[in-house]
Amino acid sequence: MRPVEPVELPAPVATAMTEWLRVHDEVAPGTIEGLYLVGSVALGDWTPHSDIDVVAVVADPSDPDLFDELAAAQSTISSEIPIDGPYVAWGDLVVPPMAVQRPWVLDGEYHVDGESFDINPVTWYTLAAHGITLRGERPDRIGVVVDAVERRMWVRENLQTYWRGVGERLRAEIEADESIDTTGGEVLEWVGDGKTTQDIAMLTSCEEKISLMRAGSRVAAFGPPSSKSGCLPGLSH
Repeated sequence: MRPVEPVELPAPVATAMTEWLRVHDEVAPGTIEGLYLVGSVALGDWTPHSDIDVVAVVADPSDPDLFDELAAAQSTISSEIPIDGPYVAWGDLVVPPMAVQRPWVLDGEYHVDGESFDINPVTWYTLAAHGITLRGERPDRIGVVVDAVERRMWVRENLQTYWRGVGERLRAEIEADESIDTTGGEVLEWVGDGKTTQDIAMLTSCEEKISLMRAGSRVAAFGPPSSKSGCLPGLSH
């Protein structure tokens, strides 16, 4: 699998995405019109412990007939690396992300019930600014909607709710079990991985593309930010 742009993908990512596209093209020919890598791969911080975050574009993600085809494709994929993300329409990308029902995959499991968490302002920003094209037009030619105010509001809420809870549970487990090694990389990598990578990179005064491990180490040391600025301590503004 070679990206449309001259980007070198980690070998496991390239192998997994080659199979992903092959399976979808065989089970549902012509369905995948666009495919983009976001998340840690797009930000250059993917590790063997990471999943692979994607945004897949299909003609009509609300078509009930498509649901079964996508489910069949997903059940055929053998990759041990979870490939997660929503199936959206081109039209979804040129409007602000909203609560719409679209097929989506989380932890390698296919869903059509409820709303995909990954349809949010941070995913749209990551796609527009850092997305890696595997099929379709380049993100800068699509007109992906990016709204800095909306993104910052969404990030603050997500950090203050979900990730604050994660940080508090992690801190409690570390305090309760002295055998947990916090000097190694696994704890920090887990905290910094996945959605935290995107969230921290898009904070109010921290628009630069920061490394996953640097963001993760600050989260582990200080917990999610509570200041009005939203920036983590120790990160440059």
